[in-house]
Order: sequence, then C-alpha cells, then structure tokens
Amino acid sequence: MEASILEKATAAPLVQKLRILCAMSGGVDSAVSAFLLKQAGHEVTGANMRFWEYPSECETPAEGTAKKKKITSCCSPEDMADAERSARNMGILFYALKMEADFKESVIDPFITDYQNGLTPNPCVHCNTYIKFGEFYEKATALGFDKIATGHYADIVRLENGRWAVAPAIDTKKDQSYYLYGMSQESLARTIFPLAKMIKEDARRIAEENHIPVARKPDSQEICFIPDDDHRAFLKRQGASMRPGYFRDSLGTILGKHEGSVGLTIGQRKGLGVATGAPMFVLEILPTGDVILGSRAQLERKTFYLRDAVFQGLAAEDALWKNGARCNVQIRYNGKPLAATAYAMESAESPLLRVELDLPAWAVTPGQAGVLYDTERGYILAGGKIQLRL
Repeated sequence: MEASILEKATAAPLVQKLRILCAMSGGVDSAVSAFLLKQAGHEVTGANMRFWEYPSECETPAEGTAKKKKITSCCSPEDMADAERSARNMGILFYALKMEADFKESVIDPFITDYQNGLTPNPCVHCNTYIKFGEFYEKATALGFDKIATGHYADIVRLENGRWAVAPAIDTKKDQSYYLYGMSQESLARTIFPLAKMIKEDARRIAEENHIPVARKPDSQEICFIPDDDHRAFLKRQGASMRPGYFRDSLGTILGKHEGSVGLTIGQRKGLGVATGAPMFVLEILPTGDVILGSRAQLERKTFYLRDAVFQGLAAEDALWKNGARCNVQIRYNGKPLAATAYAMESAESPLLRVELDLPAWAVTPGQAGVLYDTERGYILAGGKIQLRL
C-alpha cells in the first residue's frame, strides 16, 4: 500500500530530539509545520507574533460623523486565536509575543522612508530578515530552543564550501525563497522549513486529515499591514509627506503636475493623470519630488546594483565575485529568472554588487529585492536592494 502524505512527510528517522519554537501565524502552513515536527518526535512550542495595529476612520451612518476604531490586519486577534486553537488541537504549548515596537522600527519606518525617497520597498524582505529570522530567532535562542521553524515554502541547504543557503521549495507556485535572501549563516543553520518538499494542497490535506482547525483558511494576500492595498492612504495615515511636484519627460519638459510622488512606482502607467497622446510610464522618481515619464522602451536596462548585499551561498570574499559570478537574478517576486553576471564592488557604505544582465530587463525597480541564484542547483548566492546607479 502506498504511504500516506503524512507518512512520507515524517518518514525520516529522528536523529536527535530538538526543542523547536515554531512561528504560528494562524494560517494552515505554519500549523502543519508545527504538526509535522511534533509527529517527528520533537518538542515543539508554538508562538504567534503580534506585529501591527493602527487607527482607522469609519463613518457612522446614523450620525454622519467619523469615529475612531482600531483595526488589526497583521497577526490580528482572529489570527492569534486561530494559531492558539491549532496549537491546543495538537497538544503543544503556545505563546503570544508582542513585537509591535520591533516591527515598526524594522518594517514600517523603512517602508515609509523608502517611499519618501522615491523607492518601492519590499516590506516582506525586511520582516523576514529583521523580525522572523532576526528578533524572533534571537528570542528563541535566549529561551533555550535548539531551532526555530516557520511555514515558509523554501528549503535550506548546506554546501560543499561549508556555507548555508536558501533554496527554492518544490512547490514553485508558492516558493518564497526570494524573500529570504537576508537570512544570516547563523539563523540558516538553526532554522527548519518543514514544507520544503511539499505542495500547498498536500499541506491542506494533512490539516484536514488531522482535524487542524485552519485546514481551509484562505491564504493571506498583499502587504499584511495594508488590508485595503491602498498604499497612499496608509502612507498619509502615517504622516508621510506627499511631496507635490511635476511630471517631466527625460529632457526635463514639464508634462503636468502631481499631488505627491509618494506611492508611485517605476513602470507605473495607470492613474498618472497625464495625457500626452502616447502611453507614458514612470521612469524615475527624483529626490526633488519630480517624476520622469517616458516610453516603455526607455524602461529597459542591462546594468543595476544591489546595495546592503547579504551573502549566502558565496561568501563576500569569494574570488568568483571579482571575476564575475554567473547567476540567475530575480528582480521581483514570481519574476522570471534572468541570466546575469554579478561582480562584488568596493563600497564604504554597504556591501555592494553590480549586476550585468545578458539581455535587457523591463522596469528594474529601485528598492525592490534583487536575488542571485546559482545557475545549476538553484540556491541563493546573495541578494540586496536594487539601485539603478552609483
């Protein structure tokens, strides 16, 4: 008889019983991760991280006045309750961790600052780098846990050169390796991704077969702390300056006015309110607040840079960087891998890489993550924040 999904997932013999702190968001992926680790014989504790809440205006129809109410959209009370129910269901200890201050400092504040500087930030990278595999990892270590675990769809490999690196999950549609380039060697060595070899529907099936309460809970969407996906409204609520200015073409000719460049992004076409008789796209957002528009063809680029680089599969001092490391680079989540050569550069400010694409790419966006993958085995070599020029 063919082995069940659960038997396949827990078939490997238990070499060492570990104390593992599993991050439980309230969704099915993290719940199944905790369940699989417990079934494998480890001592598992669940923990939910409370990140963010903010006041929102809501209209009271009877009075027609604005009334303040508190909305939580990231690790909300409902999500925390779901995580606790799942933990109790499988008989493991559960903790709630208040991490609002850490999240604001490491995720929200840089998100606002980057937008005000004309960048398009990727808050999920910051959350993973500084919160889940930063603060959370450090809390787990201080509490005496051997490992941490999460429900990410990604894998971790140990290479022949002794380094650790993130590698893509088997489920290519759900793979989250792009967001994990910032993990340090220390956190990689002490992290487990139980879903690395599993597809999403298998995880749901395990949850259903074992009566985990969140088996069919929908996946979270968009940026978790912006539930309505309205970036500009969120930035206004946080007091970000909208910085009015002009739309200009690449020669500096004024094409129109805008009420604020914050929230615009490279490659954007819709919602600009500029009529020129031809399609116009955002090419660049200047520190002055002016926005440069141009044709689609003007958005193609072969060279860009990665600042604040983090090195995984290849160390920063590896000789391959000097001569050019062949790689595949991903410049947006779910983006097509692009063939490239990457070079390490000297920089007094932060680790820096220059990326030379084999073929031009469209709308390379400053502030987004650029992640370099090994061309043969697919693990992460390094990653950083995209910038277009030095």
